[in-house]
Amino acid sequence: MAVKIENMPSPSVLMNSMRSIGYTFKTALADIVDNSISACAKNVYIEIPINDDDLNVTILDDGKGMSRDDLFNAMKYGSDREYSSSDLGRFGLGLKSASLSQCRVLTVISKNNTEISAFQWDLDSIINDPEKRWQCLELEYEEIVSVPCFEKLSKMSMGTLVVWQNFDIAYKKNSGRVREYLSDEMAEAEKHLRLVFHRFLANKFRPFKIYVNNDALEPFDPFLEDHPKTDSKKISEITIEGETIKIQPFILPHMTDLSDKDINKLGGIDALRNDQGFYIYRNDRLIIYGKWFRLSSSSVSPELLKYGRIKVDIPNSLDEIWDIDIKKQNATIPRQILNYLKKAVRDVCCRSKEKTTKRTHLTLERDDNKIWNKSLSLNQKERFFINKEAAFIKRFLDEFDDSDKRKILNFIDIISTTLPFDDIYNAICNKNNATGIEDEQFEAIVLEGVSQFRMIKGIIQKSDEEVFALLTQSEPFNNERISNRIKEIITNENT
Repeated sequence: MAVKIENMPSPSVLMNSMRSIGYTFKTALADIVDNSISACAKNVYIEIPINDDDLNVTILDDGKGMSRDDLFNAMKYGSDREYSSSDLGRFGLGLKSASLSQCRVLTVISKNNTEISAFQWDLDSIINDPEKRWQCLELEYEEIVSVPCFEKLSKMSMGTLVVWQNFDIAYKKNSGRVREYLSDEMAEAEKHLRLVFHRFLANKFRPFKIYVNNDALEPFDPFLEDHPKTDSKKISEITIEGETIKIQPFILPHMTDLSDKDINKLGGIDALRNDQGFYIYRNDRLIIYGKWFRLSSSSVSPELLKYGRIKVDIPNSLDEIWDIDIKKQNATIPRQILNYLKKAVRDVCCRSKEKTTKRTHLTLERDDNKIWNKSLSLNQKERFFINKEAAFIKRFLDEFDDSDKRKILNFIDIISTTLPFDDIYNAICNKNNATGIEDEQFEAIVLEGVSQFRMIKGIIQKSDEEVFALLTQSEPFNNERISNRIKEIITNENT
């Protein structure tokens, strides 16, 4: 008969291994905020160092504090407790693995009514223990009062304080400049927290705030749900194992309909372009976003899909079939709903592509009222060229003899081949493209328009109104501001 033999893991080896499971500073911080929300906190205060003398990060909340026994259990790797349907945690590892992925010393102090308890994991203490024991340090009150930010906790009726110290990874990654590293990481973490917890931060019925060095974080809105031109579809519900999954597609407004405030609310221009795809929420906490799970067509440029978003709400009871990992960063779509989501993706991608392309003005048919035209190349790709048959260009060429005309037409062909596609694309994506007409350009176009008006008037026997209508039906004179100015000059000349 087999004999059961206890086979305990080495604490130093396991704890060091858990540091490398893939947490980043922002995801580690979000994991700590999860615990605050689960403790019904209304406020979370995060402080990062502002000078090199106090290199510690503190996360303080005003949620339900823990008793000594509960805190000791929470500090255990794989803490055993019952998780409710509203809990954001699951594995009993987040507090420890997230914190120690960023630092070597983790201290947690909790106040529950008048009881104050504190425990600490010190990696160096674990590594240097010759007996290799799983020994967590319990702090005496004299030690507790010297912990950073404890004074603020002591003034609360209840709450929990998490302190990170000894940032060895930051030291190595940034050549010893720990404070600079933490400051840069916190800038990214702020954006992450504003997005991941945006539902909690925007909840008017259950107020929740996150402060970073006393500045309150405002929530992002990845769907711009209050924007009048956001296209939201009806919520669909799918039942799996008696639990409900809610799915709602969105198409964001076209970029030209977005103000700077709207762009900031999305999280910036990069978020508009890069954070397309699924947004998966677990108990209102955003766990995965900005990916299509390979359900979108690889042949379609992401730029055409940038307006597409699909919101998916799942309960934590379905974690296993979604394969959600410890860090709450990765998941796999369950086979039971794969076909349904494929259909939703096709619909959203199609509508996003339509919104991206619907405001273009060029077709594959030649249009002599437009200076630029487009056609298909030999490999069926769209190419853009200056239309030498455009009315504006033909009238301009009529002023030259045949020899000069050929030179100018060759010159036009060369210009057509040097269109800087990449630079134009980058400028549009970054909303850094000037769409107006400079004053000097405006005056030059107006004067050319007046000149061509006179030339047409001298060739054909028509009224001023008819000649003006003929002139202004084609580019660049069909611009309202330009045509009005041309008409003003012509009218003044005739009076």
